[in-house]
Amino acid sequence: MATINGRAKRFNGAAIDYVLLFAWKTGKYLGKEIPNAAGNWSFNYDNNMIVGITYVADGCEPITHGPYEFVLNK
Repeated sequence: MATINGRAKRFNGAAIDYVLLFAWKTGKYLGKEIPNAAGNWSFNYDNNMIVGITYVADGCEPITHGPYEFVLNK
């Protein structure tokens, strides 16, 4: 198992509402993470994948970026 880590904050320094992860090629939902007060979030995975990440905050347009390839260390 491995972990993807990130930090997502608004312009005022508050954490965003949530992070969505999805399979880049198919758009399949992989998970939703709620950042802590500092904006830090993490997602555990157990297979190689190429993902997109969407940051969502009330009152803001969602921001989607990717693709990111995550490979398990062997």
